[in-house]
Amino acid sequence: MSVPRDVTAHAVLGARGIVKQFGPVDVLRGIDLELRPGRILTLMGENGAGKSTMFRILAGQLQPTAGEITLNGESLRLSSPHAAHAHGIHLVPQEPMLLPELTVAETMFLGRLPMTGAIFRHVDWKDVRRRAQAVLHMLDLDIDIDRCAKTLSIAQLQLVECAKALLHDCRIILFDEPTSPLTSHEVDNLFTIMRRLAADGCTLSFISHRTEEVLEISDDVAVLRDGRLVDSAERGSFDRARLLSTMVGRTLRDIPRREASYVTRQTVLEVDDLASEPSFRRIGFQLRRGEILGLAGLVGAGRTEIAETIFGVRRPTAGRVRLAGEVVTGKPCHDLIRKGLVYVPEDRARHGAVLSMTIAQNVTSGLLERVRQSAGLLSGADETRLGETAVRDFRVRCAGLDQPLRELSGGNQQKVVFSKWIATGPKVAILDEPTRGVDVGSKEEIYELIEAMARDGMAVLVISSETEELVRLCDRVLSLYEGELVAELTGEGITAAAVSASYLGSANVEGAT
Repeated sequence: MSVPRDVTAHAVLGARGIVKQFGPVDVLRGIDLELRPGRILTLMGENGAGKSTMFRILAGQLQPTAGEITLNGESLRLSSPHAAHAHGIHLVPQEPMLLPELTVAETMFLGRLPMTGAIFRHVDWKDVRRRAQAVLHMLDLDIDIDRCAKTLSIAQLQLVECAKALLHDCRIILFDEPTSPLTSHEVDNLFTIMRRLAADGCTLSFISHRTEEVLEISDDVAVLRDGRLVDSAERGSFDRARLLSTMVGRTLRDIPRREASYVTRQTVLEVDDLASEPSFRRIGFQLRRGEILGLAGLVGAGRTEIAETIFGVRRPTAGRVRLAGEVVTGKPCHDLIRKGLVYVPEDRARHGAVLSMTIAQNVTSGLLERVRQSAGLLSGADETRLGETAVRDFRVRCAGLDQPLRELSGGNQQKVVFSKWIATGPKVAILDEPTRGVDVGSKEEIYELIEAMARDGMAVLVISSETEELVRLCDRVLSLYEGELVAELTGEGITAAAVSASYLGSANVEGAT
């Protein structure tokens, strides 16, 4: 792969004394960074440490309260994303939000369509297609330029964003937690592209919570904590222990498999021969009061589709679901919530929250009957009380209950979504990737909350792509392969090796029953 010459121009992007305040809250407190050409700088930190805020300032989406951005030593004012693009700076968001009906080529040229014609100006579609195809070929990406954006996976959308950056001569590319929604194979593909870009002189920076990824891809590492830069060095100076202890400000213990079990004999959820073709078929299991049951499998194995079918989002093609002995197959979600079944979805931005609403409004959106007064109006006092309880119990870092959810870090958004449904006091909770995008310190807090739910008698179904998470939490693990259950692991048989082997279709898995 060869990147155009103007993209490989050496550019050093600097940040000096960057301060950012949202009202009375100090989000960034005097950050100094330097991004150098041909190198990958990784920014680490717990949720709420200020990583994404720093990137949004570098990309012109936010203005710093104080401090200076520099490019090759010259002061730079980035008043908008357009201004950042003009200086060759492009931000690849965690979950790119594109216009779904546009083609890949149209997406890449959105806002910058080339025009032709001296008198009657019109879009030069031939040039659009030629240049879009050329840059995808340059990156060795096998993506049809005429394909509709809504049919792309998140991994493909991110790679299209990389191509878009190069297409518009952006030589500084920022990746905001790009690997969070990706499979290991997709991560490998992305890292291959990033290494190529760095080798051709581009300046890259990357946000991740995953220490293994940081130690694999980084040239330089900077760690933020509570809005301050607390450590920075070349990758070789860091190991996993130093990264984790620096992030959270304390030495973390290895997370062991939990010893206590709260499983009772009382069955609260029964799934019999459930199917929703072609996603999954013949799914059957029971979930008992106080039990944490894990659902493992590769992306596309049908895990989320099973959860959505149980919760009434999808219509089953066969089978039956019972909740506390009552048949609830195909009942609408609002009925199931009232009966004691809740679902915390994987994609919080699309299905779990309303980002424009306040924290308090999001927390109480699943509890409207509790905060509605006799005249149909909402009780502000009850809304505040429930919001304060959620913020306290789930340790949400925020400026106040009136802060819009979109202003919180991804991990704190997840905590708000989590608290919203748990506050309804359900009998059964389905948690789909409950710690996705959550840093290592906050993960343990969420693990403790899930354990507390089981201890209090709730039945919990956990869907997770992280093997260690299933080992840490679950009393049982069911493994899916291409839409069918292929293994059940219990007790000491739940090991990382056994879980990983089980959902690859192996029939001989130690610990399977």
